[in-house]
Amino acid sequence: MVRLLGAVSLICGVLIVGTNIATSARIRGNQETIMRNSVEELLPGVQKQIIYGVQPSGELKILPDLEPAGQRLFAGYDGSGKLIGIVIESSARGYADLINAMYAYSPEKQAITGFKVVDMRETPGLGDRVRSDPDFLNNFQDLDATIVDGKPAHPVKVVKHGSKKNAWEIDAISGATISSRAVGKLIGTSVQDVIPVVRKNLDRIERGQ
Repeated sequence: MVRLLGAVSLICGVLIVGTNIATSARIRGNQETIMRNSVEELLPGVQKQIIYGVQPSGELKILPDLEPAGQRLFAGYDGSGKLIGIVIESSARGYADLINAMYAYSPEKQAITGFKVVDMRETPGLGDRVRSDPDFLNNFQDLDATIVDGKPAHPVKVVKHGSKKNAWEIDAISGATISSRAVGKLIGTSVQDVIPVVRKNLDRIERGQ
């Protein structure tokens, strides 16, 4: 009986490992396709993409594919090789779980020009409106992300629904304040931590090096 159980356990272990190896490449490929499609959606007209990984030193490293960990930037270029914009990943905890998102940043405008939720588990009909509510998404058509001396000129913040007055403010969704604030946090933290790295390495990104 002991030998039988041992053999069954061994076979099950081999099958689990084999399945993981067989499917990991496909899963990774699907994730890369989703990411690249999201970049194309956020940066209309993009013809070429370069993925950069942010190093602990603040320098950038070109990644051959979607490496599993670390902060990543997706630089998008038109057919002539001109930089259109940069898509940045960010996440924050919402009401139910993490909200994982990507947003487009225009170095020329020093503004956020697009936003997309990639993965979330917020309450259907309430918190999940940060994914699709047109008025909320309009916040990210020209959201001020100006950097002065390595810091945001104005911290991005969420304000009560209907009270937005400044270009760096996000008008919350009525009834989904927690999810709205989570989006504000993920954008604000990223603007503070990542956009200065983009500005520092902008010449290199524009050259695609």
